[in-house]
Amino acid sequence: MITLTLKRESNIPLDGDVITPDALHDKTNAKIKSTLITWGNKKLPLGEFFNVDGEKSSSITVIGNCDKVKLIGHEMSFGSILIKGNAGYNTGSYMTGGTLEIEGNTRDYLGAMMEGGQIICNGNTGHFLGGAYKGESSGMEGGEIIVHGNAGHEVGGFMRRGLIVVGGNCGDFPGIFMLAGTVVIIGQSGDRAGANMVRGTVVLMKDAPILPSFYENSLLRSPAIDVLLNRISRFGINANPGHTFRRFNGDVNQIGKGEILVCTSKQN
Repeated sequence: MITLTLKRESNIPLDGDVITPDALHDKTNAKIKSTLITWGNKKLPLGEFFNVDGEKSSSITVIGNCDKVKLIGHEMSFGSILIKGNAGYNTGSYMTGGTLEIEGNTRDYLGAMMEGGQIICNGNTGHFLGGAYKGESSGMEGGEIIVHGNAGHEVGGFMRRGLIVVGGNCGDFPGIFMLAGTVVIIGQSGDRAGANMVRGTVVLMKDAPILPSFYENSLLRSPAIDVLLNRISRFGINANPGHTFRRFNGDVNQIGKGEILVCTSKQN
C-alpha cells in the first residue's frame, strides 16, 4: 500500500491528478516523492506536500483535509484510492475503472465525465455530480457513484450511462439533459427534475414537484427497481424495496422517452 499524508493545508489549490494507481503503482518510494505535482503555477515534488510511505502498489490511501487538492483519481483505470478526509474539485473525473472512496466531503464535479469504476462518498458533495463540463454534450458514460450525504444542483446532468445514488437530499435539476442511465435520490429532491431529459430514469423516493412537460401514465410496482433498491441498501443507505411509484414520461420538449418514478408509499 502507498500512504500519502498531507503535511499542511494551503490556500493555493494543488492539482492531484498524479495521485492515481496508474501513475504510482510501479514507482519506488523515492520516485513517488520526486513525482512532480502542480501547485498554482509551479511544479514541485509530491514529497513537498505529502509524507510518503510504501511503494509499488495499486492501493493508495490519502490522509488529511484535501479540500484544496483537485483531481485526485483523475483518469484512474484500476486499483483503489481511499481518501481519509475531504477532497477537492473534480475528484474521480474521467475515471474508467477501479474504486475510489472518500470518507469526508467533496467539492463540485465529483465523477465528472466518468466512464467506469466506482466512487463512494460517505459525506456530502457539491454541484454537477457525475455531470458534464461546460461545453460538453455528454457527462457520465459508465460506472457508479454512491453518495451517502447530500448533493448540489444538476446531479447527473447530460448523463449517458451508469448509476448515481444520492442517499440524502439534492438541489435543483437532477437528471437535467439526461441521455440515459439511472439517478436515484433517496432524500428530498429540488425542483425541475429531468428538465430536458431525452432518455433514462430518475427515481425520487420522496414526493417532489414534476414539470408540466412530463405526463403521468401509470402507477406501478417494478421488480427491476426493487432489485436496484436492494443493491443500494447493501451500501448502508435506507432504500428498502416494495414501493409503489407514479410513472411520468418526458421531457416532451425533447423526444419524451425519459421517465421519472415518484415513490407514493412510505419507506419501511
